[in-house]
Amino acid sequence: MRDIEDRSIPFLMHLITGQVEELVNKWARPLGLRIEGVRVLFRLLAGDRTVNEVARLTGVELSTLSRLLTRMEGMGLIARRRDAADGRSVIISLTAKGRKLALQHQPVYFKDYETILMKGFSPEEARHVRDLIVRMLDNLEQSGADPISALNGAGNRRASA
Repeated sequence: MRDIEDRSIPFLMHLITGQVEELVNKWARPLGLRIEGVRVLFRLLAGDRTVNEVARLTGVELSTLSRLLTRMEGMGLIARRRDAADGRSVIISLTAKGRKLALQHQPVYFKDYETILMKGFSPEEARHVRDLIVRMLDNLEQSGADPISALNGAGNRRASA
């Protein structure tokens, strides 16, 4: 096992995320994309979405997303149009080229990296890890903007520095 000095869960998750992003970027670069563009492609496979939905589902900041969408539109991967029901909203959809690219590479993105990460885990262990991570995300969401207060409210007092 690796000798990693900081074994805190947030740091270990950061290492995993960083390494996966590096691998995805290496794979996506020849396609003219980076991980953010890959996330957009795969989120749009489920159907058209507003810019705000795509930002929320991909974790890409709106200002970054706007530039990314312009680039992806120029590559012929997505199309944008005003929402007929709400002229303030912009709807993003995959073009035929974007859908073909996403479908062609979806198994790589969704399965190969998970397979690498879960190597040696039984299906039950893998399911358990996933459930624990989802629980961690729920805990973060419930903590709101001030996780320290959330901890204190739960009766877990931290020592003052």
